[in-house]
Amino acid sequence: MLAVIFGAVPVIITIVLVAVSWRAATGRLPRNPRAGFRTPTTMRSDQAWVAAHRAALRLTPLYLLTAAVTCAALAAAAVYATTTTVVFFIGIGAAAVLLAVLFYTAYIAGKAAKSVGDQPDDRHR
Repeated sequence: MLAVIFGAVPVIITIVLVAVSWRAATGRLPRNPRAGFRTPTTMRSDQAWVAAHRAALRLTPLYLLTAAVTCAALAAAAVYATTTTVVFFIGIGAAAVLLAVLFYTAYIAGKAAKSVGDQPDDRHR
């Protein structure tokens, strides 16, 4: 059961991250204070918002790879591990890797937003 819970989390986060990035990158999710990469740089203008989410969307293969490796490791641990402690530590390690991927994505999104070079637009603050 623990493996299922730990395996579901990266899959759900991947689905949400890709969906939000896709909607924002295509203009279907406007700049807002609740969903998306909301840093001062990405919130500066609509163009910075879209550029950041397009950059994040290009990292989709990384998200999918992270989720697939996590699920495979947890499935193997669920089948072959003699204790739930092994599954627990694999799940914690997978959470740390996922967090690192999210921070990397935010960094890439911020760089893309900075490259736009627009003047701040205060309409959505």
